[in-house]
Amino acid sequence: MTVIVEGKKYRELFQDCKAVSETIGQVLMVAVVVLAFSSIAVTVFSDGGAVKPPHIPRTDLQQSIDRSGETVQIFHSGGEAIDLEDIKIILSVNGTQAEFNMSDPSVTFYDAKGETSSDDVFMLGDSILINTRGSAVNITDENAIIDFYFVHTESNQVIKKGIL
Repeated sequence: MTVIVEGKKYRELFQDCKAVSETIGQVLMVAVVVLAFSSIAVTVFSDGGAVKPPHIPRTDLQQSIDRSGETVQIFHSGGEAIDLEDIKIILSVNGTQAEFNMSDPSVTFYDAKGETSSDDVFMLGDSILINTRGSAVNITDENAIIDFYFVHTESNQVIKKGIL
């Protein structure tokens, strides 16, 4: 259908729709791609509900054993301080295991000066002395294989593992 206005012929506005269809198609494709990438970016970069793992202290420890005195001593020789309530020491002798918490009467805590301490933090220069008499493990046997585990209970991670 053609319309004549002041002597000129005008075609109907939507008679040739090919170019309009291509343009609308391209706009829709760009919108779909932008929505897809934005939803992927939101998923990847959002931390909503992500659980932060507990901090694991980095600490250097040295341990020694006195078989005749039935004691194990652990020295803090560097690194971060650790709350005493977050420490558990496990000794395993030939498959028999004993756990020691810092509140046990067989465990004594010494500060850097070598004096018993009531401080609640295990830090540089401090030491822990464990008397194994009366526990499930016997460390007096010279041929015994003694495994030592220093565990950070808050994160449930072994900070130090060794053989005494």
